[in-house]
Amino acid sequence: LGVEFEMRKKDGSFMFVSFNGRIGKDPQGNFQQTYCIFQDITRQKQAEAALMRSQEKWRNIIVSIPLIGISLDPQGRILFANTHFLQMVGWEEHEVLGRDWFDLFIPAHLRGQMRTVFRTIMEQQDLLDFSNYENEIITRNGELRNVTWSNVLSKDIHDNIIDATCLGVDLTERKRAMAALRESEERHRTYINNTPHGVFATDQHGRYCQVNPAACQITGYTEQELLAMHFADLLPEDSLEEGLQYFQRLVQEGSSQDELLYQTKSGEKKWWSVTSVKISENHFLGFFNDISDRKRAEDILHSERQTFELILEQSLAGYWDWLIQEKTEYLSPSFKSMFGYADHELPNSPETWQQLIFPEDLPGVLDTFNRHVASRGTVPFYNEIRYRHKTGATVWIICTGKVIEWDAQGNAVRMIGCHIDITERKQTEEALRESEARFKALHNASFGGITIHEKGRILECNQGLAEITGFSVGELIGMDGLLLIAPRTRDLVRANILAGYEHPYEALGIRKNGEEYPLRLEARNIPYKGRQGRVVEFRDITAEKENETERELLQMQLLQAQKMESVGRLAGGIAHDFNNMLGVILGRTEIAQESVDPSLPLYTDLEHIYKAAVRSANLTRQLLAFARKQTIAPKVLDFNEVVSSMLNMVQRLIGEDIDLVWLPKANLWEVKMDPSQLDQILANLCVNARDAIAGVGKITIETENSTFDARYCAAHQGYIPGDYVQLALSDNGCGMGLETLNHIFEPFFTTKETGKGTGLGLATVYGIVKQNNGFINVYSEPNQGTTFRIYLPRHTATAVFVAESGEAQPVKRGDETILLVEDEAAILAMTTTMLERLGYHVLPAGTPEEALALAESFSGAISLLLTDVVMPGMNGRDLARQIVALHPTITPLFMSGYTANVIAHHGVLDAGVQFLEKPFSKKDLAAKIRDALNQHLH
Repeated sequence: LGVEFEMRKKDGSFMFVSFNGRIGKDPQGNFQQTYCIFQDITRQKQAEAALMRSQEKWRNIIVSIPLIGISLDPQGRILFANTHFLQMVGWEEHEVLGRDWFDLFIPAHLRGQMRTVFRTIMEQQDLLDFSNYENEIITRNGELRNVTWSNVLSKDIHDNIIDATCLGVDLTERKRAMAALRESEERHRTYINNTPHGVFATDQHGRYCQVNPAACQITGYTEQELLAMHFADLLPEDSLEEGLQYFQRLVQEGSSQDELLYQTKSGEKKWWSVTSVKISENHFLGFFNDISDRKRAEDILHSERQTFELILEQSLAGYWDWLIQEKTEYLSPSFKSMFGYADHELPNSPETWQQLIFPEDLPGVLDTFNRHVASRGTVPFYNEIRYRHKTGATVWIICTGKVIEWDAQGNAVRMIGCHIDITERKQTEEALRESEARFKALHNASFGGITIHEKGRILECNQGLAEITGFSVGELIGMDGLLLIAPRTRDLVRANILAGYEHPYEALGIRKNGEEYPLRLEARNIPYKGRQGRVVEFRDITAEKENETERELLQMQLLQAQKMESVGRLAGGIAHDFNNMLGVILGRTEIAQESVDPSLPLYTDLEHIYKAAVRSANLTRQLLAFARKQTIAPKVLDFNEVVSSMLNMVQRLIGEDIDLVWLPKANLWEVKMDPSQLDQILANLCVNARDAIAGVGKITIETENSTFDARYCAAHQGYIPGDYVQLALSDNGCGMGLETLNHIFEPFFTTKETGKGTGLGLATVYGIVKQNNGFINVYSEPNQGTTFRIYLPRHTATAVFVAESGEAQPVKRGDETILLVEDEAAILAMTTTMLERLGYHVLPAGTPEEALALAESFSGAISLLLTDVVMPGMNGRDLARQIVALHPTITPLFMSGYTANVIAHHGVLDAGVQFLEKPFSKKDLAAKIRDALNQHLH
């Protein structure tokens, strides 16, 4: 029997005893006696309790400290693992307890070595070199972690090893950071040593403590020499104070940047850009670049700028600086003086100088500006413009400019340019052309092929002869000169040589490649090296012959253009006056019809009169279209869409026997023109094509984009450089000969029988195309059909398509007050009657002065001003300005046969201008007035 228990002592305290006993029995097995041995084990029990408390305390410490901790038994099995260790390796506690430490966590290549060391420790009961030991640990996901260990052996009271407790620190991130730091330091060291910029480090006293190779190369000193120097040692005396101030700012503020003058070892002074920063309490890092070349360039630039400013002050050119978005502009005094104004007389605004430009030239200037902006400056802004001098004289100006500043959205912000007065040049252009012609003649007489020959054998020649003939000078020397003459004129030249003929004459030359060319020869007999020689000048006159043909063609074109312009002026003048008369006929006929019973014969007669007047008005409009004096309201058009919408009308126009083919090209550019003008073009061309086809046939309508450069246009007569939308109309009709083609665009020219046509169709097309800055190409041959190709300029501004209105609304009558101004008494009376019958209250005035008086004296509200454009004493637009000043709510409505550029530029209405074309019917008048009043209300 063996047992341990507590026993009370005499003094009342307790003691631990170990009781071992045996029961004695006799031979018969009966109890006889008991043998007992008591041993006091109190101190042993106290030691074991203290050990347990120590182990528990140690375990609690391991659990709570921010270190990784494990305990291993003498066989290397895991007895304990704290939370930090388990989080590092990714295992749960129950998964690792009792497992072999070395198999689970030690890499295979270290496993055997470390197991041997551990076994030795257990046998010798000594940690040996296993304390403060660093090794790699494998985590659950296979990652290797670096750990440094501090190890403790635990023993029982008999000095036997119970376990080995290991406390570790995870060094993985630190090692990675140190490796990255070493890599970064190496990279920065490589950069500093290889950068072309000078790099240096100084202490707080300014002594160099580190420099890179570039610093040595720039200064001329070796590394050892620089490390023994103070930064001020590199400063010459004239920049020493500035350099000391630089270093003082660096010490006080922690950074400094400046441009300083330094001196190299060779004594050369150089400008350096220096930047320094504080990198520690007592050290500073600096970078410097040699900027001597830049400093010299700045000095040169400053000198050149002063020179340029002096040139500008003395220049006769006018300079301008335009802030586009702010609508302000600087105009130099010389700019203003070239137009006769003092500096204070002409405001610095774009609107002011634009008013000085001839109205005919301003659209071209604005178009060039728009194309310059759209191309981001690649298309040059260059114009030759006419300005109006203060005295009224015309001043010719070359205007050049360039956008030099753009905003983030790509809009032009600032533009600069200059004006150069070329009036004198323009005035002397004719004299200059004559001078150029004389110079050209002198040039042609001075340069060419020259040869000296004897009896036809070439003795000497110049390079010019080689260039003309294609032979080299060496090949020409000794050659029979007659071989340079074409066989068919060789006899003529031979006869002139034998006769000693000394006057210029023409023959045919032949080049080395066999090409014949026109040649002018002139010879003189001269003594040459003691014998009789003959000098001959060869002149290739191919270009002269071509120029003669071209001059004849240009002369013919000029006469044709002059004829068309004269007819246009005549047509426009007649049409304007005729419109006034037609207006009276139309208006009075309508008024008379309102008073006659429609069942009476008189009503029918009036109807015939009205229709004849309408047809006459249409003829007048065609004349105005040819003269480019009709008023239009352009819109941005999709050509394909507009033409497609007209195909049904065109088919009805040409009839079912003619096949209509429509071939539009995709991605067609936009065109800005009056849609009604496109209707006129198609209608007139299709009618002509229909009349040219006998029986069945085909008309083809095509569209496409076309671009022509200057080189192409130089080789193709009538073409103008730029981007165009092409409208082509072809037929397989009878075609035309050259004589007919020369007259097709003249008003009233027609090949049709009397009564079959007015001859105004193609004249109308011609006027519309010219009014829209386009051109026409016509190709036709007898019995081969005809093709008209119309080129209209591409519209490059932002497209704003104007929606067409729906069905026409019934014209409403009104009761507003209208101020009517018309200098033609008949039209004034007729229009007054029309307006009164429409319900309006009318204030009629025969002159602008009478209209102003009525406006001042009338106390009520005047809703609309209906005024003629061209009147004696004051035009309609100026009258409207004064009337609006008296009645701010009044709506102006202009009427005219044509606008005479008073309310339109080249016949194109400005946005918002209301216009009524003469002649007009009562219905047209009522609709236009209602439309003008409604737009004003909105």
